[in-house]
Amino acid sequence: MTALIGVLAWASVWLVQTAADRYGPWPAEAAPDIPHRPSRLRPRPSTRMAVQMAAGVAASFALGRLLHDDHWPWLVLTAHVVASGNRGRTDVLRKGVERFLGACAGTLLATGVAAAGITGHTAMVVLFAVLALALWLCPLAYACWAAGMTTALSLLLGCFGQDAQSLLPTRLAAIAVGAVLSVGASWFLLPVQRKPWRRRKA
Repeated sequence: MTALIGVLAWASVWLVQTAADRYGPWPAEAAPDIPHRPSRLRPRPSTRMAVQMAAGVAASFALGRLLHDDHWPWLVLTAHVVASGNRGRTDVLRKGVERFLGACAGTLLATGVAAAGITGHTAMVVLFAVLALALWLCPLAYACWAAGMTTALSLLLGCFGQDAQSLLPTRLAAIAVGAVLSVGASWFLLPVQRKPWRRRKA
């Protein structure tokens, strides 16, 4: 079953990405052909990013178990996502803010869905529709994906009989703490400095 789920996940991602590249409102971006030069930064940027992520994820594990008990994965996931592909302080801060704002928007949307009384098979259809829309809009802003995931999680928890509405404030608090931990590690622990704008322009 695990292998089958993996194949289905791969096929779904391939199908959505192919459809988005062909029918999306923006053209697919080609990979830039830029020669890679060895970095003069020591330790190397990749090493700095690894140390930052290790620190942020370790802190989120500890605080997650301390503050949110069984819901610690929300902190860890946020810390990992925000620190992934770190391109500098501004990039990490932007992803942290977008993830939190997207989760807030998803909370409002999930509240509206719950108020409409959508349950059962209809809720599952809405869940997949929300995820597809979030994937389609993700290139515009990461906040769209965060909003879609928050809404989908609320619907999924409702299908398992859990009170998703009461858990959403906890989820928002966990996301905020995870984002702060990751941003703090990226800003103050071996930060990856980007060249100033004027120097890059020249």
